[in-house]
Amino acid sequence: MPVAAADIEAQLRSHIEQELALYLQQLGMPAQQQDIQLTLPGGLSGNQCDNLQVSRRQQQEPPLGRVSYTLSCDSPQRWQSRATAKVALWLNLVVASRTLERDEILDDTMLTTQSLDIATLRHGLEFDSSALLGMTVKRRIDAGSPVSRHLLQQAWPVQKGAQVTLQFSGDGFAVSTKGLALSNGQLGEKISVQNLSSGKVIDAVVVGEDLVETGNK
Repeated sequence: MPVAAADIEAQLRSHIEQELALYLQQLGMPAQQQDIQLTLPGGLSGNQCDNLQVSRRQQQEPPLGRVSYTLSCDSPQRWQSRATAKVALWLNLVVASRTLERDEILDDTMLTTQSLDIATLRHGLEFDSSALLGMTVKRRIDAGSPVSRHLLQQAWPVQKGAQVTLQFSGDGFAVSTKGLALSNGQLGEKISVQNLSSGKVIDAVVVGEDLVETGNK
């Protein structure tokens, strides 16, 4: 059945709704709200089409924000036009429940969820606050702002300036003493540690929280 000019907007809206549904399926998240505002050229008022074709650039990206679409038709007459959509999509995202300062370690009192329009975000969306607990804030995050992983880093098991247990191990023996971490360190990473007993600076491997080990006595 031919598509009358009055139905072209409805077909474009349906196409965008299908794109959004696929995107939400990929995210595994339901939408809290969505809004699609269309702008079509007046020249479409006399057009008909047996099979309207809708396309856009960067098809792999979700249709969010201001999106330009190409409308094409081959029958009963050949024509092509453009339309613009302004698409907003609200999802429940993890946000800061208060202002978070650099180097704070996240706990469940610092995070909450809030419905936000993701049209200007798109990347680094976080839906589960439990996955972020224990991570360290890299730079200030204002209250109510989205919390994403590019603003965080894994908490250091050993932090610069912390007192650590320095273990020495060898063939058949193991002793420990107190040391001072001279740099941050992740598990398995070698860092410089000052032996608080001797004052000597040595290299040691991070093996646990505030725990480092060296094979050299």
